[in-house]
Amino acid sequence: MERWRSCPALADKDEAFLAAVADSLVQLEALSPKQRHCLALFKAAELVNALIQIKERREAEDRVGPELAHRSFALVRSVIRNRSLPYAGSESQCLRDPQLTAVIDEGCRLFHLGKTNKELYQQALALSAAQCLALQDQLGPALDQYLQGAGLELPETLIASVRASFIDAYRS
Repeated sequence: MERWRSCPALADKDEAFLAAVADSLVQLEALSPKQRHCLALFKAAELVNALIQIKERREAEDRVGPELAHRSFALVRSVIRNRSLPYAGSESQCLRDPQLTAVIDEGCRLFHLGKTNKELYQQALALSAAQCLALQDQLGPALDQYLQGAGLELPETLIASVRASFIDAYRS
């Protein structure tokens, strides 16, 4: 059995979900170190934004407020549309790589279609889980780089939640 199957984030997932994760991992593990670095930067932005949006919708006690939630959403949306990471410094254009574009586009497609289709939503979650697994060694530093350069003042509790839910939970 693959070691990644023992990570806490996948403990209650069924075999179909785990098979979808395994399929995505094959594609992700073929990425070069530079591609993985750039994808980790994007994934850090995406994870922070996802948690912000979830907390806003649920009106969580530690939410950041509608203005910051909108700024975070707008930043990630801009990155997806422009294929440019404004906070990545010298590699600001790195998301234009065709392999990365394909991974990001597939995640967006599954997420949006998954809003009305439970099966596709599970595929989107499986792809996201595979990204957290494949980028495990780079997500922490990418999150730090994102926080330094994104221009968003985020509470430490939110950052701790991102680390716990999407970095620590995927360690096996």
